[in-house]
Amino acid sequence: MSDSKLSRPSLLHIGAGNIFSSMIISGMIIGYFVDQWLQLTPLFMMLFAVLGFIGGMKKIHAILTYENTDKEEKSS
Repeated sequence: MSDSKLSRPSLLHIGAGNIFSSMIISGMIIGYFVDQWLQLTPLFMMLFAVLGFIGGMKKIHAILTYENTDKEEKSS
């Protein structure tokens, strides 16, 4: 990589990946503790992991939509 700073879109992409993975992991952790509290099989862990996945996808879509909107405003 060159000595120049990272551009804003590449920083948004790095942040989107971090947000996506952290939402899934945090959903699994919350689900694990709910399962331990209710003494169940990993039902809530899987449920919250799926909800984290859906939330992560929505967040990535919002970030990329913002990036595309920002590019269109600069070009016009």
